[in-house]
Order: sequence, then C-alpha cells, then structure tokens
Amino acid sequence: MKTWLEKRAISRRSALLGGSAAMAAVVAMDGATAQAQTGTHEAHGDHPGSLGSRIRSATTPAPAAPKSGEALLGATPAPAAGGALPTPPVLKVRPGAAATLGMKTQSVQLGGRPARNLRAYDNVTARQYLMAPTLEFGQTGAFGVRLANGLPRNPDQAQPHVVNVPSQFNTTNLHTHGLHVSPEGRSDNVYLEILPKGTEAKYADGETSVVGGFDYVYALKNHTPGTFWYHPHRHGSVAVQVASGAAGALVVRGGTGTIDRVKGIDGITEQVLLIQQVMLNPNGELPDFDTLWNAPGNGATAEWTVNGTTGRTLAMQPGEVQRWRIVNTGFQAEAKFALVQASGGAPVNVTLIAMDGINFSPKAATVQAVYLPPGGRADILVKAPAQPTKLLAQVGQYVVKGQGGPTAGLTAGFEIGGVWQEAAFAGDPATVFTVDVAGAPKAMALPGDPLPRPLVPEITAATTPDACRYVVFGVTKVTAPNGTLKNDLPSYNPAAMPSSFKLQINGELFCPGRVLFQPPLGSVDQYVVSTPGVHVFHIHVNPFLVTEVEGQPLSTPMWRDTMLVGPNGYKALTKYTDYAGTFPIHCHILDHEDVGMMTNVTVVDPTSKTRVAAVTHGH
Repeated sequence: MKTWLEKRAISRRSALLGGSAAMAAVVAMDGATAQAQTGTHEAHGDHPGSLGSRIRSATTPAPAAPKSGEALLGATPAPAAGGALPTPPVLKVRPGAAATLGMKTQSVQLGGRPARNLRAYDNVTARQYLMAPTLEFGQTGAFGVRLANGLPRNPDQAQPHVVNVPSQFNTTNLHTHGLHVSPEGRSDNVYLEILPKGTEAKYADGETSVVGGFDYVYALKNHTPGTFWYHPHRHGSVAVQVASGAAGALVVRGGTGTIDRVKGIDGITEQVLLIQQVMLNPNGELPDFDTLWNAPGNGATAEWTVNGTTGRTLAMQPGEVQRWRIVNTGFQAEAKFALVQASGGAPVNVTLIAMDGINFSPKAATVQAVYLPPGGRADILVKAPAQPTKLLAQVGQYVVKGQGGPTAGLTAGFEIGGVWQEAAFAGDPATVFTVDVAGAPKAMALPGDPLPRPLVPEITAATTPDACRYVVFGVTKVTAPNGTLKNDLPSYNPAAMPSSFKLQINGELFCPGRVLFQPPLGSVDQYVVSTPGVHVFHIHVNPFLVTEVEGQPLSTPMWRDTMLVGPNGYKALTKYTDYAGTFPIHCHILDHEDVGMMTNVTVVDPTSKTRVAAVTHGH
C-alpha cells in the first residue's frame, strides 16, 4: 500500500539512491557504527550497495565493537534523588563512521514521576531518566546515523492515512534541526517514513517508506560549529514522539579560527541542558494525539524538566566559567531560562554567545535570561560568583503579546536601540536545578572581543533581496458537519472538542505535492512573517537573519532558524546556498504542524533541467 507521499515528485527512488554527495559518502564509509546505551555496545557494519540491503530491517546481528574514537560513551550513572544533574551520553561520530539510534517504548522516572510506554530513543533504558544521547559531528565530512524503529506495529497501519490527521504514531524518521545539509536522499529528508520493525512489507514502497530502519548520511561542508538538535519529523506523529522525550542535542565541533577555539571558551567545562516538556495523562502515558490536543480537559499535564529531572544540583567552583548548551526540546511552549540568587532572587547575568547554533560576532551579549521558542537553542557562558553560594536555574513561559501581555512583545531576546530586551515570566517558573558554587576558587576570565565571524552567508540587513516571501500563520475555526470531530478528525476526542480548527499557512493546509515558493539556488529572499495569534516559524536547511521585529529595526541583526512570531511579525533574510531540493517551513508548535501548519519550499538549481511538477502558490 502506498503512503500519502506515493506520487510526490520531490522524493523518488532516484533521490534515495543516486547522485548526491551524501550517497557517495555511503559507499565511502568504513562501516563502523556505534550505539550508546549504558552498559551496552553494539555495532552494525555493512553499508552494501543494493536497495534491499541498505534499506533493511533493523534486526541485522551486531558485528564487533566499533573502532576506538568512533563513539565516546559519557553517560552519567543515575544519581539518587536530589543528586547531581545527569548529563547526556555522547556519541562522537568520526567522518566516514556512523552512530546508531534506536526508537523504543520506554518507562522511566520523569522529574520524580513514573512515565510509562513513552516513545523515546533507547539509550535511556538503564538510567531511568529521559535523555537522548548527544550526537557530535565535525565541521567537514560524511557523518552517518542509523535509525532503528523498534516501536510496536501501528494498530491503525491498515487504515488509509489522511494528510493532516495525526495517526500511525509509531512511524518515525529523523530531522537534524538547524544543520545546513542537503534536504534530500539519505540526508535531512523529512518526507521519508520509517515503519516499525515487524510491519508487513506491503505497507512500505521502498521509495518513501521503509520498514525497521534507515541509514542517514549527513555530508557537512565546513559547517559552522554550534548547538543543534535532532528529533522525529514524520508528519502526523511528530508532536506525540517529541512530547514523549524523543529529542537530543547535536553538536558540531569547530576547528582553528572558530568560536570553539577562542581563549576563554576552548577547553572549558560544557553542559548540555535539554529543556523538556513531556506531556503525560493521569496514567503517566502519552498514547496518542488526544493527550496533547485536549489537555488539560483530559487530565494530561506537562512539567518542565532538564535532562529528565528536577531538583538536581550542578556543581561549580567560585570564579569558574562554564559553557552551557541549552536546547528547548518542548513540543509546544516557549521557554525563558534564567539564573537567580537562591537568597533574595536577584537575577544573575550570563554571557550569550550563540543562538540557534550560530555564534554572535564581533561581540557577545550580557543578558539576564534567554528566550527559546520550541526548537530554539542558546549557548551561554556562566561565570560563578567569587564566593560560595547557591543559584537557582528557572524555566517557564514568558509574557508574549497575544498571550495576555499587552506591553510585552516578541522583542525579548533582541537588542533594540542599544538596549537588550527582557520579558517577565508569565507565571511562577519551575526551579529545574540548583547551582552549588563551592570548593576552591578557580579564577577564569570570560573571552574578549572580537569573536570570530560564524560560517554563514555574507548577507547583512542592507542586502537587497531577490524576492519577498510573505508567510502568514492563520487559524480558522470550522464546526464539523455533525457537530463533532468524529467524521473529520477521528483521532481527536469529539466530546472534549466540539469544533475543529484549521491551522494553515497562507490560507492553505499542508498538501504533500504543493510547493509554495521556488527560489533559485544562490538567491536571497526576504521573509515577512506574521500571524494574528502566536506561532513559531522554522525553516529547514538555511538559517535566516532577523533584521526587524514588530516594526523595530534591530541594533544587531541575529541569525536564527526557529523564532516566535506574533501579530506584528518580523522580517528576515535568507540565502539559499549549496543545496537544491525540497524542504518544509512550518510552525514549530508541533501539534500545529501535525494538523497542517506546514508547507513546502523547493530550491531550484538553475543549471539543472529538472523542475518540480507540483501545484505552486505564493510569490
């Protein structure tokens, strides 16, 4: 049976099998793979050439352990309640090698609360806290990831898949959020579907859907170093899986001349902090989309955790400087992250050196908080006070215009008129961990100016775009014909929600074969993004330079790939470099994306004779 992508012009057998640098890298790879799971080492070594062997079930027996240096296992043993903040294990992937991620059902302790049957990466099994491993790539080379889908078979696999109706929650794939890589073939191809191991072969067409597992290859070309992340992106099951904790950090390490080698940054202690918003029903489970969409009416709740825990302690020495890589893996809510004094609650300044994996240049920013939409990242330098003390790390939503804040806007986290804009917490924040500053003093200095330029396109706020692209996120309320959602949206709970909402981009729900924009490779577009409400704009492959927010030019334009958008919107520039192909833009409130707030963009290589055969709309 074909999937909803069966006739899609932009993801064909040729895209999976031929032509790209990523595919050439598959053949060149030395075959070593590694799986990090506490107490376990596994490897899968074959990358043969045929479709049947390269797109195969994940049941292949494991050969010998990987070569030294291809996987670094940095798992922290599960501490007692109130102990040290755990850190994710690290899978360091060398060029030409591959790591293995497995998706399985997990039962863990989440912030002290039992959580059962979550869809998550299987490296959490032995540690009893929900935290995927950190993938680590270099700036250049072909880096492989084998994704093995060990979730149970979909109970609704035989039912027709209706686009924008969440279903088949055990079908998955992999998105490398923020990486500048090809969106096609075996690279960051989010249109591919990986069905659970054991699914009957008739449900996979071998072109856009496979059973059991898939070998991804990401060919990086002098990539800017920074903090990125990975998560599932199969339309219709994204929100359920990410809200189960299926998300991990992806770090690209830089060499000489990059932010990673700056004095005061190079070699200092790092922390990867995964801000999580895992939704659980009263039974401690997340079985389906209803749990997300109808909360809190169905009793489902989500609490903030960091690295799967609350109430833990992070140790620092007086005067010490650490680099914290913060990722908001939450499926729905924007997050403010701040440090305050445990005694008195005074804010603690931190040094912000990067957003969304792209470092500031020439100067860092001194701030009292960082503001992260779902999918956003921040790199900060934290300098401990000179005297022993305790600090509280706090996370919560913040006041945004359109969410009950008449004077606060989207400007929080930007510099306007030379002033860094802050916003208040929307309610009482959660204290997610405590920083215990104690021990022998460790005199360390923050880095000086200038910071090196990131490896991004050379465009500025003064760059004249080749085209202007308008993107409007909109919500239309539609009453179902019989007064319920049973006919239109069978996975929803009709008793809890009597009307449906169409979540659209430019007035249209997502259609697999529709391409909204077709910019030429090498061109520069200005995006004008707006919405009557509050949504989150994310574009794959190419970051964008934000130049104006709510009608106010930024003193220092900022590179982003994921950003909150509200009633007065913003303007941003992007340049399509290196990679032709098709990728989505969408709302990164992931339950919005699953029900249709997504569209396609195809970057066309002017030198290629291939054009996209699809319905096109837009500017």
